[in-house]
Formats: sequence, C-alpha cells, structure tokens
Amino acid sequence: MKRIVITIFLAIPILVVLNARAQEDEGCSNATLNGPFGIQTTGSIVANGPIGPVAEAGVIKFDGAGGASQTTTVSLNGTILPNRSSLSGSYQINPDCTGDLALVLPVAPGVTTTSTWHFVVVDHGREIRLVNTGVGRVLTANARKIQK
Repeated sequence: MKRIVITIFLAIPILVVLNARAQEDEGCSNATLNGPFGIQTTGSIVANGPIGPVAEAGVIKFDGAGGASQTTTVSLNGTILPNRSSLSGSYQINPDCTGDLALVLPVAPGVTTTSTWHFVVVDHGREIRLVNTGVGRVLTANARKIQK
C-alpha cells in the first residue's frame, strides 16, 4: 500500500510537467484566441493625435480565424469616450505565440484611424499582453479571457 501511495505522489509532478511541456510544444495559431476578453489599456499619446494620458477598459472579441472587434470606454486626457466600438479588426498569431492586431476605430464622423498592436499570448490563451506600435503612442494593455 505504501508503495502505491509513494508511486502516485511521485508520478503526479511528472505528469504535470509533461502536460505543461506538451502544451508549450503545441504553439499558437489564430485559433488560440477565440471569444471575449476583458481589456485594460494605459499610457500616453505623445505625438500624432490628441496629446495626453490614456486609460481604457472594455471587451475585445476574437473569432478564432483572424477577425477581431472591440468596444471600450476611453479616457483621453480626461475626456470620456463611452462605448467606442471598432469598425473592423484583424489579427495574426505566430507559432511562438506572438502576434499583431489592427483595429479600425472611429475618430470623428467619417474619419477613422487604425490602431496597431504587437502582443504575446500567455497562460495557454487565457491572457494577452499588448504594446501599441503606432507612432507617438506609449500604450500597453492586458487582456484576460472572460470566463462565464
């Protein structure tokens, strides 16, 4: 009986490590991101647009096939932009779990801008860490899978 208990206690950590390594070896693809994520962005716009601090929170959705959409409330230098929704969006994930995201956002009636981001997927697709790659943007974001 003692041997069985000892064997089980020794086997569990080995199985956990093997499972984690198997998941790491799988890599990532566009299918890694699917469904809604809560997103929070902070930072500043320092050039090429309204200058000032930025804070944002909302939901970004991925379709598992390279399409994305986002609805957030933004504070731009203290001016609140509620429920700002993207007009379109796309993403591409590399096998090493890094990727790029582009969201077309409304700026004014009839005027849009494309917000570009580089990111890494972590925690087996449950979290994303992003940095904005637009000129004059010093913005970082974290997104976490919404579990219902």
